[in-house]
This record gives sequence, structure tokens and C-alpha cells, in this order.
Amino acid sequence: MEDYSDFDRLTLTIFDNKISSFFDKSNDLPLKSFHKRLTKKNVSKIYVIKHESDFLYVGTTTQSLSSRFRYGLKADGKNGYHGYKWKGKESVDLYAWCFETLSKIEIENIEAELSLLIRIKTGKWPQKQNEIHFNNEFHNGKGIAEKMFEHIN
Repeated sequence: MEDYSDFDRLTLTIFDNKISSFFDKSNDLPLKSFHKRLTKKNVSKIYVIKHESDFLYVGTTTQSLSSRFRYGLKADGKNGYHGYKWKGKESVDLYAWCFETLSKIEIENIEAELSLLIRIKTGKWPQKQNEIHFNNEFHNGKGIAEKMFEHIN
């Protein structure tokens, strides 16, 4: 069973479309890069981006977060992808969970439930959200999203 209280809470400083510094808010320490578990390939991750009290984005990936963020921060519209809509922020807070055992459908269900919960609790959708993959295939997603939200609000 996954432990939803085990997550990473980092502040990322962004300069010139790159992450220029990492700060672990859980233990008040600067880091050289993402924690190792966030860089594992083929492991599902759900991440939330906040700026101050504003929820900006909820995303999923099975890539290393290093690769995913590099791609999302560097994208300039070539091939139609402009990258993260929040990439102009100087710093953001990142909350990230790793899920070793959940399927893509289950992860997408949690992403949608968490995005909806943000809407219900704050009155706004995540401000820079591009899309959400809704499905009703995973009945535990709402409960998991509620546990995750407790840690990020």
C-alpha cells in the first residue's frame, strides 16, 4: 500500500528557463538536484505546483522529474508545445508523490480528483492547468486526493 504522507516538498528557483536551485522544505536544506526517487524512470509521479497560496498546476509523469521539467521549461513552441504556462515564475513550490504500484488510469484519476478538489476548496481550478484526464475507473482516487490535499494546503 502506498504511503501518501511520504512526499517531497521543494522550492524550485527558476532562472533562464532552468531550475537554478532546489530547497527541501521538509528539512530546510538546499539540494543539488531532485531527490533520487523523483528521477526514477517508469515510476508514476503526481506533482503539484504552487506559487505562494495559488495552485498553478497538477501533473503526472512516469519520466524523471529532471527530464520532464527540463522539457516543460525549455519548450518554445517548436512542434506546437510551448511548455509549462507557469515557467515565468521566479520560484515555485513543488509537492511530488511517487506511486510504484498504480496504473496510468489510476494516476490520471487521482490527478483529476485532486484538480477538482482544488477547485472545490479554493473556488478556482489550478491557474495554469492545460488539461485533465477524467475517468471513473478507480474508486479510491477521491480518497487519495483528499489525503494529498491535506499536505499541500
